[in-house]
Amino acid sequence: MKRRIILITAILLFFITAPIIAQQYKLNVGDRINISVWGHQDLSKETIIDPDGRISYPLVGSIKAEGKTTAEIRTELQEALSEYIINPEVSVNLISYRKLRVTVMGEVRQEGSYEIRADNQVLDVISLAGGITENAEAEAAVLQRQGKKLNVNLKELLRGNNLEDNYQLQNGDQIFVPEQERLTASIQGEVKAPGQYELSYDKEIRLNDFLAQAGSLTENAGEKIRLISNDKPIEFDVEDTLAAKKKANPIVQDGDSIYIPSALEEVTILGEIARPGSYEWNENMRLANLIARAGNTKDRANLEKIRLVRNNNEIQEINMQKFFEEDELTANPKLQPGDLVMLGEDDSVDWTRVFFMFGGFNKIKDFFGW
Repeated sequence: MKRRIILITAILLFFITAPIIAQQYKLNVGDRINISVWGHQDLSKETIIDPDGRISYPLVGSIKAEGKTTAEIRTELQEALSEYIINPEVSVNLISYRKLRVTVMGEVRQEGSYEIRADNQVLDVISLAGGITENAEAEAAVLQRQGKKLNVNLKELLRGNNLEDNYQLQNGDQIFVPEQERLTASIQGEVKAPGQYELSYDKEIRLNDFLAQAGSLTENAGEKIRLISNDKPIEFDVEDTLAAKKKANPIVQDGDSIYIPSALEEVTILGEIARPGSYEWNENMRLANLIARAGNTKDRANLEKIRLVRNNNEIQEINMQKFFEEDELTANPKLQPGDLVMLGEDDSVDWTRVFFMFGGFNKIKDFFGW
């Protein structure tokens, strides 16, 4: 249905604007025109604009036609013929346009190269290509011409607005219609199908339905759900979310990260470590013990800025270099169940990259995890 509306809109716009385009069209090499003078059949002729952009006409000789409208040619011929004919009535009509070839790529029904008439505009070619797809970012189309890029708002054009974006096309033009940016959210931890899921532009999804989409919870799931939205953690009771209680069942937004912790006592380490993941906690475990169990750090690990996220969301920055060099115990803290350790590289951690990189770990913890 949407496709039919787009095509009908494009066709209607063509019929509305076509007469105006023909009057404003500037002639070019290869166009065929008909010239006639009322009462002088011998002066009527069809001619093609030659490679030099000129036409030849009786009594007048060679005149420049390229870049002029038919009305301008008519005026010029009337003035020239008035030396030979009293009040000559000249008409100049465009018989056929030269052929051009343009390319349409991206989110259209039929990508490819199209032969078009010289008066064709952007919407004409979009129509030839079957219209745009449902995934098109219609506001951000681009017309590329001789190394220059012209922005085209197809969304407004198809509504009959921004007609200045409906450029008259030239040979070799390329039109690209980009794809809409995908809306996604991710869920990890104790769910049966962890991973990244695409969100709909048109339909909202709430947290309980998003959990169902991920196969619901495993038998090891804890009692809490952690939603990280705009880098801010929000915690909900699992039972309240599953019962669709309003305060515990928000709409899932683009970029949200959802984590379902385990009911088991574990600690997690991620980042520049040989074997990132979750490990069983014991009451004597310290940070150095966890690093050793995880296969030790990688060469790029920044030991001076290790981030320890406690179960209560307290974030501590640990300089473990002091423990190794000065045997400072505060730089080798005891760990608690649910702790998350992040080992960064070059003084920073790309939290989103790490979150997705280790999405296969069923016990993964995100930036504000346990």
